[in-house]
Amino acid sequence: MDPRSERSLAFVHPDLVAIIRETEQLPQAFIVVEGIRTVAQEQHNVDTGHSTTMHSRHLPNAEGLSCAVDVAAIIGGKVSFTPGQEAEVFGAIAAQVKAAAEELGIPVEWGGDWRNFKDWGHFQLPWKEYP
Repeated sequence: MDPRSERSLAFVHPDLVAIIRETEQLPQAFIVVEGIRTVAQEQHNVDTGHSTTMHSRHLPNAEGLSCAVDVAAIIGGKVSFTPGQEAEVFGAIAAQVKAAAEELGIPVEWGGDWRNFKDWGHFQLPWKEYP
């Protein structure tokens, strides 16, 4: 993992960190751009339309850990959120993350699978298993 990703993984649940570290960087390389958020950061994200809830998995749980990360693709050596190609590019990343999660036996959810709000770069541990 690159230094930015490692900083973003601080205060993230160890099971999600294990998934991200296990994830192959092929065919699509990526970095972790965000893990834990403060309530103020989450409120800003809601206010600007980057989040739809103040009940985010990015907010610290009872142990003070985030159960979510946001990633960005690396394309041509640069960070990209791939406007217009989100499903294709983040779909590849999701396949890589889900494969790592399956190999480790840890459940993971992808924001690209959501019906009402596609959060392409978002991965989280499920509420049911990680309250």
